[in-house]
Amino acid sequence: MGTVTVDQARLVLNTFMTVLEDTLVTGEAVQWNEHDGEMDDLNKLQVVEQVTPRYNVTRTSAGVKDLTSGTDGTVFGSEIFTIDGTFNANMGWGDFIKVRDIGSARESAALKGAATSMAEKIDAYILGIAALAANNWTGTIGNNVENYIDAIAAYTRLKEGGVGDNDLRLIMPHIDKQLLGDQVINLPNSTGDGTYRKGFKGMIGDMPALFTNSLPVLTVGSRTGTILINGAAQNVNYADVAASTSTNGRFKTQTISIDGFGGATQTVKAGEVFTIAGVYAYDNRKQALVSPARLQQFTVTDDTTAAGSAMLTLRIYPAMIVPASGSGDNININSAHATVDAAPADNAAITFIGTASTAYGPRLLIQKEAINVNTVPLIMPATGIAMRKKLSRIPLSVRMWQWSDFNTGAHSVRFDCALNANIRSRDRMSKFNGA
Repeated sequence: MGTVTVDQARLVLNTFMTVLEDTLVTGEAVQWNEHDGEMDDLNKLQVVEQVTPRYNVTRTSAGVKDLTSGTDGTVFGSEIFTIDGTFNANMGWGDFIKVRDIGSARESAALKGAATSMAEKIDAYILGIAALAANNWTGTIGNNVENYIDAIAAYTRLKEGGVGDNDLRLIMPHIDKQLLGDQVINLPNSTGDGTYRKGFKGMIGDMPALFTNSLPVLTVGSRTGTILINGAAQNVNYADVAASTSTNGRFKTQTISIDGFGGATQTVKAGEVFTIAGVYAYDNRKQALVSPARLQQFTVTDDTTAAGSAMLTLRIYPAMIVPASGSGDNININSAHATVDAAPADNAAITFIGTASTAYGPRLLIQKEAINVNTVPLIMPATGIAMRKKLSRIPLSVRMWQWSDFNTGAHSVRFDCALNANIRSRDRMSKFNGA
């Protein structure tokens, strides 16, 4: 069996990294952040990030506001980020030792296949987290995107929520590019070698557009029956839902009680979107209903199964925060963070988007900071031969480890990286389909 020099091993890792980075389209779609230190192969890291508070601003017409009764309270929210996941690609020793120069590295089908497979798997994982997290869903669920206005509807929805124009990305399947035709403005290839290294090859409404097969398919739950709110006054105080204490994605979520399922064991799936009769979206910036008025859309954050009584406790986003509700400091705090105009009445009808037990392919409009991909270098092993390298454009480190089994004589090479896609701001994303 041939030997492998340090330079040869470095060449293999460099080539793997180049293919990985050129194929990894989510490098431009979401925010990446590498944390200090190293992660052991068996442990995990957790980081808490603070969410900036909002304040209820009022106008007075006869002098300054009287603060005799005190100033408004402040509530800092928080979201928790976890790093406990790794991605791995590996190959046999024979494929590894064939790579001895730059030419053979470029031609190595095994090396390209391993790096491409890892990139596609990472993309699918990140986009799956993002697409299922968004509570807004515009268009007609299940329809392909055929017109410019279909994509701009998602943009309008984000603008209604106060999202800025910076770092917006449209992500759609390839069928949409075919149907949109010349409505997609093609971007020039800046590399000169036939490779679009950023993945985003077109523009729609001044927003970079990516066409990929890595978007998730959402199969909605088996929910049947006439589903209703079970109990009035299920709104909450912002102060009670502002901190995501142990699980990522729990910021500004709450649980609600619903019933009316056609029987026990009926399911509702994470990523499903629904509305509640009489509960309208609220614009806390102007302290009024979103205009034109529309029912607030909520997303389910966790898979749930109905109990024997056909009742179900559902965790949803956003929490139902009603302006001027509560008491004391909560009155102004709730107004500053309000999401709905009123709490639903008991037995208010719930309408889910989509037909039960059906698979749908959502498209995604995302602002980069909506998803934070947290990475950390894996610790260098004490045995075998290993090296580690960071990608040039995103802070992701890949560890290559050559290993041999003394007892069996088996030789192999593995590539590992540690990352978790964490939800940072669900408001900065919208699922969409065609009209």
